[in-house]
Amino acid sequence: MKTDVVDMIKKLVFSLALITLSGCTSLSQEECAYANWQQLGYDHGESGKAYNQGIDTVKACREFGISPDVALYKEGYNNGLQHYCKPENGFTVGIRGESFNGVCNSKQFRKAWEEGNDRYQIEARKTEINNRLDTINRRLEVISNELSAANVSSNQRRELTNERRVLDDERSSLRRERSLIPLLNKLPSFRVEYEL
Repeated sequence: MKTDVVDMIKKLVFSLALITLSGCTSLSQEECAYANWQQLGYDHGESGKAYNQGIDTVKACREFGISPDVALYKEGYNNGLQHYCKPENGFTVGIRGESFNGVCNSKQFRKAWEEGNDRYQIEARKTEINNRLDTINRRLEVISNELSAANVSSNQRRELTNERRVLDDERSSLRRERSLIPLLNKLPSFRVEYEL
């Protein structure tokens, strides 16, 4: 009786470890021995992992002499994929900046992902602009200090003045672009349209 409880606890611990490690590319011998193939498939599908990538992970258990139940894995994977491929999840995946890996054949998912990804790109560009503006402002401050120095030569002054002009132009252009970003964010929001 005591060994049954210990075995059950071991299986539970390994199942939890397996679920946690389901994103990894290989499983240990113990993880293979106590694997819940259907749950592992579900986890892979629900996370949007490509079937071939997941099945390669599962089939690697054969090196330990353990034959995975591929049919259970596939059943779980397909169930998990149904959850992953919902259009609202496509938007979420896109807005997090995750790539579209083609596991969903749904046009609605793809459209939702594109809209989410567009929003992600807008925010990423805004961050990029702000970072570049910070860099330009710091450099302009250094240039101003160097131009104020008494020992600056006429050639150095000319070079610094030209650099300042180029940076001022770039800063103006970036500020204009940044001012348009709120307009991009006012585009219509994603709406899920279900086919009946």
